[in-house]
Amino acid sequence: MGISKRLWQTTFPPDQKYFGRCRPLIIGGCARSGTTLLQSVLSSHAQVCVIPYETQAFCSTAYYSRPGELPELKIQRLRDHFTVHPISAECRYWCEKTPRNILFFEQILAYFGHRSRLIHIVRDGRDVITSLHPDEPDKYWVEPQRWVQDVSAGLAFIDHPQVLTLRYEDLVLNFESVIHQVMDFLKLAVTQHVLKYPQFATIRESNAWFHSATGMRADAIGRWRARCHQERTESLVADPEAVRLLTRFHYL
Repeated sequence: MGISKRLWQTTFPPDQKYFGRCRPLIIGGCARSGTTLLQSVLSSHAQVCVIPYETQAFCSTAYYSRPGELPELKIQRLRDHFTVHPISAECRYWCEKTPRNILFFEQILAYFGHRSRLIHIVRDGRDVITSLHPDEPDKYWVEPQRWVQDVSAGLAFIDHPQVLTLRYEDLVLNFESVIHQVMDFLKLAVTQHVLKYPQFATIRESNAWFHSATGMRADAIGRWRARCHQERTESLVADPEAVRLLTRFHYL
């Protein structure tokens, strides 16, 4: 991944025609960690233009790649979207969310420079690996090693001034406080539209959810404690690196 920095800068210079004066806001994190929830919340803010689907523009090789294939920025996917859905004059940010963006934060920061803002959302790995997905509700969606890999990748940027790290549990349980933190990071006003989420959200449906947006729900926190998940959670805490990450984010 590290060699792609120069490739992105020389092949695809930032495109003012499509992005205007808007700044990039990129969301990443391990799957089933709340990236879609955060994206939906941000869609409530009139100054944030949220792409309502995962473009994979920054992380395509994390999903589909051949041996030895270099990371590649699919900037045309963003251009295609904003050609059909132009950014309004009032917007300060355009926002793209794909979970595996977390593996490419270094390249994204290098490509967009000081104007970009990135958010990494973290969730208790025990809940992540016992989470189900509407696409395949009969099996677990995220393997323990993926949680370790993705959270470790994001941890490398925890002190970066252009990266904000949030915990899913804090967003759900301390919503207003976390929203103030996010808006302060973005230098945007905290609006009633955001605080009244999901009333004004433009993203209210997702294939990552079993239901429409309903606001903050704490019933999924601590789900791993159910006896049926015992063997699964034990497989995670048997990994010393997983224990280090769970401890670092105050889950243990």
